[in-house]
Amino acid sequence: MKDQDDPMYDSPTYLMYETVRVVRRAGARMFPGQPRMPHLLVLWCVARSGPLSQRDVAERLRMDAGDLVGIVDALEEAGHVRRRRDPADRRRYALEATDVGHGFLEESLQARRRLNEVLFEPLSPDERRLFREMLLRVLAHHDDRFAGLAPDEAPANEASSDEAPAGGAPAGGASYRGTAPRERVVTPQVEAEARLRQQARH
Repeated sequence: MKDQDDPMYDSPTYLMYETVRVVRRAGARMFPGQPRMPHLLVLWCVARSGPLSQRDVAERLRMDAGDLVGIVDALEEAGHVRRRRDPADRRRYALEATDVGHGFLEESLQARRRLNEVLFEPLSPDERRLFREMLLRVLAHHDDRFAGLAPDEAPANEASSDEAPAGGAPAGGASYRGTAPRERVVTPQVEAEARLRQQARH
């Protein structure tokens, strides 16, 4: 069997796994000491929507609450977030980004943009756009936070009444699109590109 005929090389999930490894290696090489993606996502979520309880952050990012504790501790130790009593419920703490955290977030996002340029250099601008759109379509199918971001994405309720939607939902019933709907949380880059597309239409 030739290497190119190996089922592993024909598996998108395996190729995605290797791509993630490339992303991690390139990020560590280009920006040593930069936060890992989970830390960056938590800081971005708090800076964008805070003050938030840790439970709210975990739900918005669909992150394990136990894993979040260590991430928040590290961000607090670095001076990027602070815990304070939640005005809505004095029994719990809310997280908010500090001025240092906001500045650090912007620097980190700039670094991520440069990382994207390096990683996707082999692709033309049109290929990058298509690649991103395909990823969004897959994500939107399984995660309602990304619903509406994928171009030409069919709404969930457009499934034919005599055809069972993917995932085994009964015919004629409401189609199921991944996990239960929650507030949509998208990456800062996706958010910026969406604004640019909207401006271009006008």
